[in-house]
Amino acid sequence: MMLKRRKNTLITYMQTAELSYYQENYHGFGYGITAQHLTEWATPDVPFEKIMADGTTRPADHYRSAPLEFKLRWAPNEKFYQSRNYRYPITLDAPVITLSHITSRKGFLGSDYNYNRTEIGIRKRFWMSPFGYLDIYLQGGQVWNKVPYPLLIIPNANLSYSIEPESFALMDPMEFIQDRYVSWETTYFMNGALLNRLPLIKKLQLREVFAFRGWYGDLSKKNNPLENGEGLYAFPANSYSLNDGPYMEFSVGLYNILKLVRLDYVWRLSYKDHPDVQNSGLRFKMQFSF
Repeated sequence: MMLKRRKNTLITYMQTAELSYYQENYHGFGYGITAQHLTEWATPDVPFEKIMADGTTRPADHYRSAPLEFKLRWAPNEKFYQSRNYRYPITLDAPVITLSHITSRKGFLGSDYNYNRTEIGIRKRFWMSPFGYLDIYLQGGQVWNKVPYPLLIIPNANLSYSIEPESFALMDPMEFIQDRYVSWETTYFMNGALLNRLPLIKKLQLREVFAFRGWYGDLSKKNNPLENGEGLYAFPANSYSLNDGPYMEFSVGLYNILKLVRLDYVWRLSYKDHPDVQNSGLRFKMQFSF
């Protein structure tokens, strides 16, 4: 993770205190609640320029929020091996459905805004024997209130050369900001269904992998600084809307290289004209295979 494809200066300072409780039963149903208090400060590269009633901006030093998060998780027939510190799933084809809601009231413990955010996700593996298996992850969510952009939904941009789940390898930080979205990630592991047909390549025991991921969302008028800006923060200069369809990436790769390495080559399929973006690149992961 230390090796980066580009320098990232779009970072802020944040102080967070958190208390959480989680309960689950043997039928795969779990629920949890998290209480949090956070303060986020602006930096020279990420200023908080608050828009006033007359259209002018005034620097804001920080904002505070004290959200409560309620989370439900349902994974029927899920089984796993539990060690002292880690959990290893055994029934990988069990669906996992999550539903969460975050709420904060203005004035409570110093909160500056009313805030409500709802998200739902589902993860499932489909076996396609003898042609490998397909992992699918779908997620969607919405912010219901008028709030500054740090409290909106920003996709996870992966700036490292490593392969990371639920992130975008060629997206830049804060490139897209929305208050409602849907995202998907599909990864197809072929388990050598193609390469095993080649006599010499078969001895290397290489395996094929294909991935397709995307993000689609929009920004409502109440959270658009250009349309209803009073009280909001001006967006960073490198942020764009998704007016031309979803952001998408596609990758082709090999894994089980020396039983240890996975290599993917990733292409950016949309919004390729944005300045200074990388439209393709090689990514890797240390992944033990047996």
